[in-house]
Amino acid sequence: MHTFIRHNNMLINKDYLDLLKDNGLDTFQALRDFNGGYFLKKNKFRSVARIELGDRVFYLKRHFWPWRERLRSVNPLMRKEDAKNEWDNMLLLNSLGFNTMTPVAFGEKKKFALSYFSLTLTENLYEAEKLEVFFPRHFKPSLDHEKINEKRAYIKKLAVLARDLHNNGLNHQDFYLGHVLIRQEEDKFFIIDVQRMHKNRTISLHDKIKDLAQLAYSAAGLGVFTKTDLLRFFHVYTGSDKLTPDNKKLARNIMLKTRKISKHDAKLQLRKKRSRGN
Repeated sequence: MHTFIRHNNMLINKDYLDLLKDNGLDTFQALRDFNGGYFLKKNKFRSVARIELGDRVFYLKRHFWPWRERLRSVNPLMRKEDAKNEWDNMLLLNSLGFNTMTPVAFGEKKKFALSYFSLTLTENLYEAEKLEVFFPRHFKPSLDHEKINEKRAYIKKLAVLARDLHNNGLNHQDFYLGHVLIRQEEDKFFIIDVQRMHKNRTISLHDKIKDLAQLAYSAAGLGVFTKTDLLRFFHVYTGSDKLTPDNKKLARNIMLKTRKISKHDAKLQLRKKRSRGN
C-alpha cells in the first residue's frame, strides 16, 4: 500500500518526495507551470505531458475548468471527470486489488467559483504494453495449438477483469484495449486512464453494455479475434456456458452499441480529415 503525506498543499507519495524535491517539482505551482517534457495531449481544458526525471518516466495530467464548466459541475446529476476523480479511482482500484497506475502526486486549486485547476502525477508502467498492441504482436494468424491456448488464457483473463470491475460496482467508460496494459513477465493486467471511471452500488445494464461494447469495438479492428474468441469472452464474463435468452439479449445490445461506436468514430475521423484539409 502507498503512504501519502500532505506537502505544500499537495498529496505526495512518500516514496517520491525526495525525487520531486530534487527536481523542484514538489509544489503545486511548479507542476502546474511545468512546461518541459513531451506533450501527448494539450487543449484549453486538459493536457498530458511525459516527463523524464533521470532514468524514470512520469505522466503529468492537468485539468482546467473555467467558471462556466465549474458551475455545470455542481449539478449532482453530472459526473466529474478531472484529476481528483482519477486520483480517487487509482486509490480505490488499489484498495480493491486491481492493478493500475502508480499515484505519485495530486493537487487542486479553486479560485472561488471562477475556476478549478487539478493535476495528477503518475509513474510509467515499465515493461507494460497496451493490449491493442500486445494481441496483434503475439497472436497474428495462423497460430499453432500452443499459441491458441495462450491467446484463450488472455481472453479469459480479460473477461474476468471486466466481470470483477462490474461486480465491484465500477464502470470504466473508456474501456478500450488501449486502456488495459499487460506486464507479461508478471502476468498482470493494469487499468489506466480512469478519470471517467465511477463507482456505484450496482452497475446499470447501460453502463455494462457501454464498457463491453468499447472492448468489442477496439478488438474488432485488430484482425486477431474470431467469433469463437468473442463468444468465449462472453461465456466467462457471464459465468454461463449456455446462451440464455437474457444473455442473447445482452449480446445483441452489445453488438448494437458496438456498431454505434463504430459509426460515431467514423464521423469523427471524417471531421478530422476535413479539418486538416482546410
